[in-house]
Amino acid sequence: MNTLRQQGFHDGVGVTFPVSQSVLDADALGAELVRRYGLSGEVRCKLLSRGMNDIYRIEHADGPHALKVARSGKSNDDEFAYEQDYVNHLSAAGIEVPTAIPLADGSLFFSVDAPEGKRQIVMMRWLDGQPYDVTVDEDDAQKLGALLGEIHHASENFTTSHKKTVASEPKLAERLPYLLDLIRERPDDLAYLERAGADVLERMAALDSVAVPSGACHGDMQCANVMQLKSGALAVFDFSDCGIDPLAKDIAAFYWRNDFEGRPESVNQAFVAGYESARSLSAEEKAAQPLFRLLRHFLITSTMAQYVNRIGPVPGFDKNIDYYLDMIRRYGEQAGVT
Repeated sequence: MNTLRQQGFHDGVGVTFPVSQSVLDADALGAELVRRYGLSGEVRCKLLSRGMNDIYRIEHADGPHALKVARSGKSNDDEFAYEQDYVNHLSAAGIEVPTAIPLADGSLFFSVDAPEGKRQIVMMRWLDGQPYDVTVDEDDAQKLGALLGEIHHASENFTTSHKKTVASEPKLAERLPYLLDLIRERPDDLAYLERAGADVLERMAALDSVAVPSGACHGDMQCANVMQLKSGALAVFDFSDCGIDPLAKDIAAFYWRNDFEGRPESVNQAFVAGYESARSLSAEEKAAQPLFRLLRHFLITSTMAQYVNRIGPVPGFDKNIDYYLDMIRRYGEQAGVT
């Protein structure tokens, strides 16, 4: 209670207590879209999913659109503007993506004040199709890898005045303490994770930036973020984690999802082969793949541990943490972390 009083919160009437995450009212959002985008006729807004972003479907006279409401604090305005510029650049290069729809004033997004803080909102093109199924085989993986290579190739001439990095390493440094706290009573696991976490961050910092070049990346390129359109084309969405990063590190999100789904290593190999059909990997980029894969497992596990602390049990994680720790140890061994 003393901490809350120091922050200005007390038991008085009319004081708003802080929350970790809220849900914006769909009807109020619909009315806001009419005002900001100049939409005509009936506008219907329906919440579809909640996560790092809340996604709504917007129905109106000009057809369906998707609305993304970002979590408070996930990105600042400069980083959110980078994301919209990047997506629109890829669209201009022929990549199927959910482009941002300009507001009536020409801007690409707006913000509202929620109880937990400011939340950015963007209305996007609706992608008409189905997300990739979990049964991805080698042929699918090769197509998905080629798509990521094409994205990186199209990103070579991307320019924007805004700045954003994928920032996996600082995120891991910030979130790892939540994981360590979660396994505080398991001294062997605790000692390993402390040692392995420090090793991963040290080795990432030591990478040769010439041999392992950086550029604009998707940041979360996995099958769940790819859609098969009714036209037959592939579309990629959810660019919330995009930004500047080692290009070859963008492959690790696909590894992680495959590991989670229990797919054979041949699927990963097919993905890399597809990627190299559009962009060749240097010897140093190939050698760094085990490290990138380990970092991805470390980051996802630490992020889930942070969520447990902030919003409570995470389905599939809170009662199955041994699986995630085993994955870190398995790929830690492949990366030379003991």
